Amino acid sequence: MPKAKLTTKGAIDALPPPTKAQEHWWCTSLRGFGVVVGAKSKTFVVQRDVKGKSRRVAIGRYGDITLDQARKQAEQLMGKMRGGIDPTGERKAAAANNMTLREALEKYERYLVAKERSPRTGAGYRADLQRYCSDWLDRPMAEITRTAANARHHLIGEKHGKSAANATMRALSAIWRRIGREYPALDATPTVNVDFYPATRRTAVIPYAQLPEWWTGVHQIQNPIRRDLYIWFLFTGTRREESASLRWSQVDLDAGLVHFPITKTEPFTLPLSDFLLDLLRGRRSCETTLAQFGANCEFVFPAWTRAGKIGHVSEPKLNEKEVALFPCDWTPHTLRHTFVSIAENKVSIPATHGRLLVNHALPKSGDAHAGYNHPDFDDLKRSQQLVTNALKAAIWKFSYPQLPL
Repeated sequence: MPKAKLTTKGAIDALPPPTKAQEHWWCTSLRGFGVVVGAKSKTFVVQRDVKGKSRRVAIGRYGDITLDQARKQAEQLMGKMRGGIDPTGERKAAAANNMTLREALEKYERYLVAKERSPRTGAGYRADLQRYCSDWLDRPMAEITRTAANARHHLIGEKHGKSAANATMRALSAIWRRIGREYPALDATPTVNVDFYPATRRTAVIPYAQLPEWWTGVHQIQNPIRRDLYIWFLFTGTRREESASLRWSQVDLDAGLVHFPITKTEPFTLPLSDFLLDLLRGRRSCETTLAQFGANCEFVFPAWTRAGKIGHVSEPKLNEKEVALFPCDWTPHTLRHTFVSIAENKVSIPATHGRLLVNHALPKSGDAHAGYNHPDFDDLKRSQQLVTNALKAAIWKFSYPQLPL
């Protein structure tokens, strides 16, 4: 590498254009100080060993800083490097610790896009942090301490429930660990000081014998949109967020299907039974819905937002009077459990069909034969109809044919 006495502005100006992409010139009077000459710019750098490893640090562009400023900074940096401090790591640590949680969240969302992960993951994390940690979003990550994380977890648990508390801290941990991969000097995630509440698997279902009472109760709900949404949950087993936000553009009544392009797992197409087709046709022609939202409303289950705009049902919860209409407590996820239980125990459709109908990931298996089974749309539609028949049989107490698959 060429050397020169880089002590005057004239010496810097006289450095020739590079014969390749870049040329490194090193100062003969200040060891380790140099200039990287590119096609359009010159950059001051300093280089020396730190703990046996060579480290090069950019000081700044010539023109943005002067030669005197660059030499002074070089001497300061080399002093640190002689003491075993790596300025590169120091700068990365400062950048990481000064990064706000909002900036880290945005970085994490870009990572999800690059990895082609479901947008719902990032949206869920953003929603949890905005709902329960909004005061942290514009705070540097270094200020979010282990003690603060532990206290916030307890606060969320007491006010909003243990599941919400765990989910929020999991979101914080996932974002923190991903940023830590880019900035190794970032302190460990503060959630190491969080004692997560024990996970409780949701196993509640509507008992088979109580489905007629459930049906009677749901038909006493005055709001026809939420009433149809609850029935849709029971007869499809779909996830709450994915169905509540359903648009008519996803529905093809002629083909008898609904397509979900964005889900918790993979995009999937749901086959519709005769009952589900009738339910959607009824939604389309519901006079109450048309009067409220108009014929051009894009949502199947519309609702007014707080801002006074047309959106979709976001929290399909029962009010106190409606809760009293039912023989047991339930949530939309209870209806998903009920659908799966009916499919597996009352109809005995193939396990693969049951998983695909509710968009569960197929289990990884060492069984080579399982990998050869690819049910098509018509196969799944027959199974969907069988589950519908079984639900109708339970609700209206008539027998249903056990059709061959």
